[in-house]
Amino acid sequence: MITADNQLLVTDEINSIVFDYAQKIVLKKLLTAFSFELRDNAQVITNLIQSVNYYGIDTKPPEIELELSEYVWSFFSALIKEERAALYFWVLNQKYLLYLDKFECDNDTLNESEFDRKFGRDLANKIYEPNDSGLIQDTINELKNFLSKFATELDLSLVDEYTSEQILEEIDNYCS
Repeated sequence: MITADNQLLVTDEINSIVFDYAQKIVLKKLLTAFSFELRDNAQVITNLIQSVNYYGIDTKPPEIELELSEYVWSFFSALIKEERAALYFWVLNQKYLLYLDKFECDNDTLNESEFDRKFGRDLANKIYEPNDSGLIQDTINELKNFLSKFATELDLSLVDEYTSEQILEEIDNYCS
């Protein structure tokens, strides 16, 4: 929705729609690609998800952390503009309270309406200028954390014919 002064107005409804798109489409695409690769017409669990699962969230060796970073960056770079924008909204929702706290510290003398207007503009600036505002880096970090958390919640101690089903069920749980 465009207002009279040509500024984009993001309503709760629009935010919900874009957030749902990110969660149900883009993040599902990410988790599926992170979890499986096609080899000889068969769906095989990737080495990366197994490595992240094995080492956990915080104890990954540098080479696994680098591989995960490269994977996320490659995935992110291949997205179309609308998918990236959806992820930006997802990240704003994930980090909303952190952004709010930081903004409050820098702007504690504003009245409520001025604060709301400036904070809204600050969030919009993050979307319009994702590189300059640090939103791209925040997005990459959130995606890495998301994949790490996902991988560590799986039981990959024994990979068998039922493991793919377990992973697909967990993807559905994460993306619903």
